[in-house]
Amino acid sequence: MTNPPYVIGHQQPDTDTICSAVAYARLKQAQGADAIAARAGDPNPETQFVLDRWNVEPPVYLDDASGERLILVDHNEHGQAVDGSREAEVIEVIDHHRIGDIRTGEPILFINRPVGSTATVITDLYDDADVEIPRDVAGLLLSGLLSDTLVLRSPTTTETDRVVAERLAELARVDYEEYGKALLERKGALGEREPSEIVLGDFKEFEFGSAHVGIGQVETVTPETVLDQQTEIIEAMEAIRTERGYTDLLLLVTDILEEGSTLLIRGEHSDSIAEALSTRVTDHVGPLPGVVSRKKQVVPNLSSAFD
Repeated sequence: MTNPPYVIGHQQPDTDTICSAVAYARLKQAQGADAIAARAGDPNPETQFVLDRWNVEPPVYLDDASGERLILVDHNEHGQAVDGSREAEVIEVIDHHRIGDIRTGEPILFINRPVGSTATVITDLYDDADVEIPRDVAGLLLSGLLSDTLVLRSPTTTETDRVVAERLAELARVDYEEYGKALLERKGALGEREPSEIVLGDFKEFEFGSAHVGIGQVETVTPETVLDQQTEIIEAMEAIRTERGYTDLLLLVTDILEEGSTLLIRGEHSDSIAEALSTRVTDHVGPLPGVVSRKKQVVPNLSSAFD
């Protein structure tokens, strides 16, 4: 008998990844199919707040997907996927990012829409399947949407996201602005995290031509909490870059309230990256006013610069 597939998001999972995995697994189950919600890392403080708020257990932890069947949510690149993904069978992809390097031997369901969150896509899939969205699932989907769009403030936000957010808030019976404020407070709760944990907390890998680039992001209402440690963080970045073999490593420290970021960078192509992002880097640090989205404002510029 074939084992049920794991519905799983990327490594260093964020709220959209975890909530999308749970919500899509629940949709599959409502349609009579077996599916197991899984995660490739520990929930961050914001995500744990969401799971506690909606009384939902975290997805099961999957440390090696070799030989398993996978439904990927919120990513479609092996560099971001659970360990063993290249030795797994990918049977579906539900995403909202650039199309990466996932290849399959047979045609699969591959849904990738240019919206602000995977949660937005999955909400539409509930509607397409004519399946009612329970209150706790609505809360999870709303959380993923608001988290990924910075409560609809990110440039990745679309009109579809706004409409879906209002509907999910009604189903979850919350005020999405008030609830979103609570999410932002948890998103910026860095606590006593070590510099390496700050760098890798929300982290993705990318291949740009011959460049192997890691990009981390910290979204916070108190950026000084991070920037006061920038010397130690830059040292940790270089250690991570050397250990993992990245040509370059970037960290975006994003001020949610001011809607801008500070770039920390180590690597072989600092000048080229600075030029691509229209900034001037001094001592591995450069301003990025107006930049809040890694997906829309950083990755496309780097892809063009390295191609």
